[in-house]
Amino acid sequence: MRPALLRLLKRPSAVSILDTLTAVPAGIEQLESRYRCLRCNSRSANHPDESDNGLARQQLEDSRRGKRPFSFSIYDIETSDEASNSVATPATKRNPNTFSKQCPTKLLALRPDRLEFESDVGHLNDIGTRLVDNPDQRHNFDLWEELLRYRQRHYGDHGTLEIWEGLMVRVDGVRLPVAGDQADIFWQSFVDMGLRRELFLKEVLDYAIDLWKQHGSRWPQLYERVVGELLDQSLTHRAIESHKKLQRAGLASAHDVLQVLPSAIRSTSHPAGTEIATVADLEWSSLPPGLKAFQTICSTTPDRNFYGPVISMLIQQGHGEAAISMHHFFAHIQDHPQTPDEIQPLLEYVEKFGLRREFNRLRGYVKKRFDTEASIDQPGPIDTTPQSDAKESQDGKPYKDDIGAKMFATRALNFDMIVGGLKMLGVTEIGHRTLRELATRAHGNQDLLEKLKVLKQSGISVGSTVFSRLVQKLATQNRDILLSDLLRSDQHPDVLEDKRMQESMLVSYYMARDWRLYNMTLAVLAELYPTSPDLHDIHFRKHIAARELSAAGKVTDELALRGRTLSEESVDFMAEQILTPRRMNHRPPPGQRLSAVEEVVFIFKILKRVVPAGGYVSAAFWIEMLKRLGMADAWADWDKLRDCCTWLVRQYAESPGQMARSHVAFSKPLDPKQPNGRDRRMLDLIFTPQMQAAIVSWGFKFRVLDTTASKFAISHPNPQVHDKLVPWVRGLILLRELERSGLRLDKRLISQAVRHRLAMLYSHHVLSARRMNRMLRRRNPYPLQQVLNDVFEAWGDQSLFDGMEQNPQELVNPPRSARTKRRAPGIRLSLKGL
Repeated sequence: MRPALLRLLKRPSAVSILDTLTAVPAGIEQLESRYRCLRCNSRSANHPDESDNGLARQQLEDSRRGKRPFSFSIYDIETSDEASNSVATPATKRNPNTFSKQCPTKLLALRPDRLEFESDVGHLNDIGTRLVDNPDQRHNFDLWEELLRYRQRHYGDHGTLEIWEGLMVRVDGVRLPVAGDQADIFWQSFVDMGLRRELFLKEVLDYAIDLWKQHGSRWPQLYERVVGELLDQSLTHRAIESHKKLQRAGLASAHDVLQVLPSAIRSTSHPAGTEIATVADLEWSSLPPGLKAFQTICSTTPDRNFYGPVISMLIQQGHGEAAISMHHFFAHIQDHPQTPDEIQPLLEYVEKFGLRREFNRLRGYVKKRFDTEASIDQPGPIDTTPQSDAKESQDGKPYKDDIGAKMFATRALNFDMIVGGLKMLGVTEIGHRTLRELATRAHGNQDLLEKLKVLKQSGISVGSTVFSRLVQKLATQNRDILLSDLLRSDQHPDVLEDKRMQESMLVSYYMARDWRLYNMTLAVLAELYPTSPDLHDIHFRKHIAARELSAAGKVTDELALRGRTLSEESVDFMAEQILTPRRMNHRPPPGQRLSAVEEVVFIFKILKRVVPAGGYVSAAFWIEMLKRLGMADAWADWDKLRDCCTWLVRQYAESPGQMARSHVAFSKPLDPKQPNGRDRRMLDLIFTPQMQAAIVSWGFKFRVLDTTASKFAISHPNPQVHDKLVPWVRGLILLRELERSGLRLDKRLISQAVRHRLAMLYSHHVLSARRMNRMLRRRNPYPLQQVLNDVFEAWGDQSLFDGMEQNPQELVNPPRSARTKRRAPGIRLSLKGL
């Protein structure tokens, strides 16, 4: 405050004010005012003579007293009579009409003591002593707003309650405004306090209902502010009760209910990793309380048509599981989609992230509802009619394209004669042969453009094929070489429409280093993909086909810098070209240029750029990647599997801290292309219970000898413990790390997998039919109790086997089924193995 005051005192106006104050010892209340507010001037507009005479008399009196005229403007704070009355006269004896004749809002803003007195209206004492008691000021909401703001600043909720009491009890017949910014200030203030005080909210709602019944007016945002804020605060019971109350009064429409859906979604987040996922959970997941309350609200709302907007918003915000549950709920209450487009986002989501039976059931619902198959998985209509060279004129006579081409090739006929003949024949469009001869006969690009302009003015079109568009585009851009190569190319114009053929030819020309044909094909592809003129996907697939992996990685990095991603087609092409085919239940064979692990590492590097930018990768493909890494033999390859699993869990799951922050940043709409953060379905589809059991098994499948046991011992998961663990428990340690990142573990199958591997190593039954298992058993350097102790240390819980660890022999000798006996017939322990 001190620097600001010093700057203020340095101004010339401040010096003049101080000089005048020292010359007037009577005090600031004796300062004469020659300026009045706009309202006071408007009142005296009907008596201009009297005001002018009064001003002249005032100036004359000042000159007689020897006062010098003021060189600055003095604003009317309060007249001397009123100022003296405010000090000497008790508040109970003041006449409110005297103060109301002035500009009340402006005068109150300059008098905090006056504001304190006038805003004290939350009681029935001293009726008639406050400014709002005056009938002329009772409906002055500018005054009420000033009083409300003052009371809120100084007394908080208690001050707001006092203004409410003044409006409802002290003053009769005052109706709150329901439209405009001023209405928002009053209603929002009272609703905010009602959200903190349940009884006061009931009083506000009762007043709103009475206002609607008696006068037919309401504040449009009342339902959204009350019910939406209660849902935001996870007060679902109060939100439902408030909805029912407003619904019975007719203050809750279907549009209002849709406005609270974002609030219901915001209250759906719950800490990750607190539930155990099962296969049934993937199909029927329980809704969080916010959306359950929204279901109750929807079921009690008549004339509803919520299906399309609700499903669309849930899919866009990344809540696909909730969208599936809401679909079943809407079908139960007979709120069905009106068009197939309303259910199409849900179909696409279930195809990518759902189970196959879910998708078949949903597609059957669409077929039954609309009597048609779902549009997904159905290709668009294919035009199998071959393009004919014959064109029909306006009068129905056929026109053959080769005739027009011969006319342009004949040197005896000039261009004007040919155009006149075409007009006589009634030709409205020429084919590609005629256009090729026309462009070949033209003398340069400008001559070609002039002839095309003449054809257009004559009502003759050149068509909209890729060939015709390229001819006009290259001529406009003065690309003579490309235009010449296009006109002399042996490709049929219909081949130019085939995207796959052109891309294959581009790769061939690129590998053969035929740059003229390469540039021509690149121009054709740019015309085939007008929405992506830079053709990053084309160049990426080109480098992959040419085995230029570093160049392909640079293309992906450039896309990531621009905030874009590869298409699904490019990802599928990369997987097809890079990954060597693998037989089921067998390790992948090494590739021609890369090893099996290097292939996966390269693809994983590309996908780490694609997925965060919104690219889609199916769960089946991620599972195949994990299988290839888990089947590797090298010790260092386990770190690559760990990195891949950790990245996947962090990408598709949300930690509790991130969920808490999502409430703050939820006002910003999410990009529908971004990977689902709050929707865990992709994560559950990748790390199924079977995949978790496979990770445990892969950890055990590592050959350890007596001489290498100390070398491959792993550190304890607790950094404070310096003991080393056997390397076979690395799968359990990895699963625990993934659980801390947000993965839900299936303890039952994990326990079965550990018990199965222990049986392979220590059981008394017949040996496994697999040579790897027999080798691990023969070279096993660890006793059973040591492995069991390390398993418990890695898991961090002694109840992994539910008490069966008390009998180790029973633990490692589980009962064998008939199927297990058939799979490993006749392979028994030798005396050496014993």
